[in-house]
Amino acid sequence: MKIDDAVIVKEYYNADPQKEWERLANWRFEFRIAAHYMERYIKPGQSVLDIGGGTGRYSLWLAHKGCDVTLFDLSEKSIEFAQRKAAEYGVSFKTVVGDARYITANPKLAKKYDHVLIMGPLYHLTDEYDRASSLRGAVTHLKKGGKLFASFVSIIGGMVFMLRECPELVTNQSEQPYINALMNGHSYGGDAFTRAFFSYPDEILPFMENFPLQKLHFLGQEGISSPFFNRMMPIPQPAIDKWFEISLALCEKDEFLSYSEHLMYIGEKI
Repeated sequence: MKIDDAVIVKEYYNADPQKEWERLANWRFEFRIAAHYMERYIKPGQSVLDIGGGTGRYSLWLAHKGCDVTLFDLSEKSIEFAQRKAAEYGVSFKTVVGDARYITANPKLAKKYDHVLIMGPLYHLTDEYDRASSLRGAVTHLKKGGKLFASFVSIIGGMVFMLRECPELVTNQSEQPYINALMNGHSYGGDAFTRAFFSYPDEILPFMENFPLQKLHFLGQEGISSPFFNRMMPIPQPAIDKWFEISLALCEKDEFLSYSEHLMYIGEKI
């Protein structure tokens, strides 16, 4: 019997919410570049649905900016962690536990939001039908003219991570399905750090064309920083800020997308 992806992913994030909280703290450019684009469109007082927002990094930041935020996530422990962080930082947002694939049936959510973030489910659901279901639900909850922010993990970004953090894994038998997909130019869905889906970059925009959205941006969330993250961590803050400026300037250029682990699509509902 096949175990549902959501069961495995939920157990993974329930086990250690602090790990995900710290990951986004350390991945400065992933958060900073996404936040830069969000600030262009999301204004104080507007409503935001953060689907798969985990421990609430983006929810917390948006609530602090004065947005009416609802954090929706599969992991109860992540939601509890986010609630504690909200209290610690003196902000508030609504939290709902649920599965992104069935979000339209959840009675605890409002019908429409000014903006929707879906920055997690699309790189954990290995079945295309499930990814499409979660995206349809996200778009259904988005007002006309509202902005959708969707994140994917790039299959090339998976290679960047392996080369940077654990290059010895290349000989492990368990890594061969991923490596075969990478070498043959295909996306990969299956076992990784948990159940995960690594998107081939050229397949993302055609997939997003199935939904009533007009593309505004397609970018690498880390810019050019991912391969060199460990080397950059100790350098002085002015140098980090300069590399952020460069990464931001290059993040939408096709020739630099392969440097990023996460790819973000930003679209407007039509």
